[in-house]
Amino acid sequence: MTMQIVLGTLYLSLSTLFHVAVVAASIPVFHRLSEAFARQRSVLRNVALISFGLVALVFAHTVQIWFWAGVYDRVGAFEDFPTSFYFATVTYTTLGYGDLVLGPALRIFATFGAITGLLAFGISTAFLIALLNRLFSFQMPLDR
Repeated sequence: MTMQIVLGTLYLSLSTLFHVAVVAASIPVFHRLSEAFARQRSVLRNVALISFGLVALVFAHTVQIWFWAGVYDRVGAFEDFPTSFYFATVTYTTLGYGDLVLGPALRIFATFGAITGLLAFGISTAFLIALLNRLFSFQMPLDR
């Protein structure tokens, strides 16, 4: 059990750091995109910036799911990679259908995959809300 907790914590930490790194790396790109679209209509500018944000987040989530699927595959949790990928996806998104379950040797470890998804989706939501607030603050005066 201790090894599951230690390894789960390690993979959770690596995944979360990766997600934060993608978000942090996208900030300077947002500034460049904002400057590049400064003369464009606000709708086009907003679509470009929000789309870039979504692509960055989808990339971060996808890499993390592949990472967890690779771990499950590497430890032999399932017979093949597609099954590992499916399990990683439903665990990461915390859907947990229950059609696939791990035995006691990996059960606690898999909970860290779910925690990773919860943290990453929380970070993603905060990031998108901050982006939308920033975009709206440039377009709508608050004191009318």
